[in-house]
Amino acid sequence: MLFAFPASTFAVSSPGAGPQGQSLATLAIIQTDARVAARIGTALGGMHDLMVRSSWRALRELLRREDVDGCIVDVDHPNREGARAEIRALRARHISWAIVAYVDASAQPDFYDLGGLGVGPTTLARGLRRTGLPPPSQFLVWGRLLVAGAFLARDGRTVEEAAFALGYSSASALARAMKRKTGLTPGEVAVAGGMASVQRELLARSKKSGRIARRAGNVILAAAALSLAGCAGFPGGGTGVDREAIEAVLDAPPLDQVHFGVYAVDARTGRVLFARNAHRKFVPASNQKVLVTATAMSLLGPDFRYETEVWATGSRMGSMLDGDLVMLASGDPTFSDRFWDSGTAALDAIADTLYRRGVHDVTGSMFVDVSAWDSATVGPTWEVEDLRFAYGSTGGAFAIDEGEIELIVSAGPAVGSPASVAWSPRGTSDFVTSRIVTAPPDSSTRVRASYHPESRRLTLEGRAEFGQIDTVSVAARDPVRQAAAALGSALGRRGLTFQGGTQVAWTDSVRVGRGCLSGLVPECPNAGHIFTMVSPPLVDITQQLLERSQNWMAEQLIRTLGAERGEEGSWSEGVKVIQDFLVDEVGIDSLDVAPRDGSGLSAYNLVTPRALVRLLTFMANGPNAEAYRGALASPGEEDSTLERRLLDLEGRVFAKTGTISNVNSLSGYLVRDDGSEIVFSILSNGSGLSSSVVRAAIDDVVRQFAR
Repeated sequence: MLFAFPASTFAVSSPGAGPQGQSLATLAIIQTDARVAARIGTALGGMHDLMVRSSWRALRELLRREDVDGCIVDVDHPNREGARAEIRALRARHISWAIVAYVDASAQPDFYDLGGLGVGPTTLARGLRRTGLPPPSQFLVWGRLLVAGAFLARDGRTVEEAAFALGYSSASALARAMKRKTGLTPGEVAVAGGMASVQRELLARSKKSGRIARRAGNVILAAAALSLAGCAGFPGGGTGVDREAIEAVLDAPPLDQVHFGVYAVDARTGRVLFARNAHRKFVPASNQKVLVTATAMSLLGPDFRYETEVWATGSRMGSMLDGDLVMLASGDPTFSDRFWDSGTAALDAIADTLYRRGVHDVTGSMFVDVSAWDSATVGPTWEVEDLRFAYGSTGGAFAIDEGEIELIVSAGPAVGSPASVAWSPRGTSDFVTSRIVTAPPDSSTRVRASYHPESRRLTLEGRAEFGQIDTVSVAARDPVRQAAAALGSALGRRGLTFQGGTQVAWTDSVRVGRGCLSGLVPECPNAGHIFTMVSPPLVDITQQLLERSQNWMAEQLIRTLGAERGEEGSWSEGVKVIQDFLVDEVGIDSLDVAPRDGSGLSAYNLVTPRALVRLLTFMANGPNAEAYRGALASPGEEDSTLERRLLDLEGRVFAKTGTISNVNSLSGYLVRDDGSEIVFSILSNGSGLSSSVVRAAIDDVVRQFAR
């Protein structure tokens, strides 16, 4: 938002109003960020000589040596009081100048009162009305519509592209605003003069018209440009891309049978560089993880940590607790070898801490309170066949080793004899039933795991190659109960005794000690806090999740969002939190996204390429930009999903991959050959081809973007 300190009248000219090739004015700018200063120059059409300084002291020195026509200053640099004093002194020394200052467009009217400088909210609004301009609260609206007019006519952009660049939630939102303020549709603006037609209608519809309003036209074009200088949407970023070359990649047989959605914009300006089916919905595969991690990073913060609390309910007598211990589980996804030696090692640490805190003998039980989450262990729209594989592992409020069981299968002494099986983590002793037999040499080991809910056991069938010992990972399918049993074993190994054993409190209001109920233990007068185990920060968890595309952690995270920002730790609540954030905070059209899980394993997830680009742009412009970019996979990065892809662009791509049957995707950030940056999303569905073929095409498109 802009406002002026006029000596007599506004003295800001319209870009392009001067003779060809001649500078209209020499302007001094105070701005610490050279990129913002460059955007201001671009917004002014390159018709002014700009002298940028990073401090008021440097600006004062400049003004003593050089003749300038005016200043553009930041009202909050270095702070409101400091800027107020500097502007007052500037006005005293340069009475004839017009000084333009910019502030946050979302500020309340009293934000414009700089203390006796003649620009209080009433004075400002009156001055704007006299000039035929809108009040401060409407100034940005006018500016956006003017720039939209330029996009539609001069640049030939579609309504959808203009809406995206200017921050409207959808093309229809821009169309409604244009019609309401000017009486014109975007199509009419495109053929009726673009920015000039919008300006004409805005001024004609203002309360005052005639000579003063016409003079305001020179002001509003420059002011609108400045008011939007920090927004995406102005030309001046990287050069365009070779559309024909990209289309040739996507349309070459057999890829011409694949459904592709591609969207790429200049990261600085928001200019659309390439669009193909950007408005259509696609199954994103693991690009779904962008939605859940960006939401979590934004709502919970990069420093968010899971807390697993242990409480005593009862009375202590030395090392004996006459009562129960209660662990308040939080869904911590870090109890695995990504952050510990193993999940069992994390449980050993809990047992060791309890022992060191002096609790050795408990007359009651160790309750694991998981009532803050629902008890579901399967994503509501997952395919049954996925559930036995490690990538289909699910969790709950308390789970370890990423919901997986590692099976150590040893062949028997002779062909046809039973194989022996050990497993980790070791939960209930009868959890695994083996029907694996020893097969001849060179036959390979194959194991199929089936979970039987009626017996709560995992049955293994298949063969083990004679003379071999093989390790196989499968989904636990009963993660909370098995983790609780493994905790009981860890407590026993440390020498702690529990007369009531280990139990799981699945719902709230279950008795978990003298007068204490699950879900309400911290409020119980008979409960005492013993210790809290704290996880690594969310930024570290996000990096492990995104770089390696870890499904189980993503599902823990979406249910965490439900627990922290919704009613409970469930898929439905987590999905609601994500949907609300994307629509209400990011500005994504509600029809552009339909999340169903956190990992992307569900084929029911839907998202448009433009929604992913908008979200990635939102993250790039927010406080967590560097942390989020660093959490994405990069070519050549060890153990990441891009370790062996796009190696010729090492250090220049930061992206999320995605793969399920007939689906491949890649979305993220790309640094081009000229140093500019692109935000892109490439989604493919219904390929019927090998993933390697589709990935190669996607990578070729990225290489074209890089040029």
